[in-house]
Amino acid sequence: MHNGAMLERDDIKAIRTRLQESQAAFALRFGVDQATVHRWEKKGVPKRGTARIAGENLLDDLKMPAEAAQ
Repeated sequence: MHNGAMLERDDIKAIRTRLQESQAAFALRFGVDQATVHRWEKKGVPKRGTARIAGENLLDDLKMPAEAAQ
């Protein structure tokens, strides 16, 4: 489970860029629409609702190697 940290808009784009994925490919990976990824990159992940849960799941799924080593 996540540690309560939330993804910020810059985090989404940085992770997607690191994976070298388009917004569409990134969206497909996590079962959301491309428009959702675009919104997250422009406005951040919402603080409540199903989008927040998806963001938390994304954070759990995309642990950076540096975090995993800690």
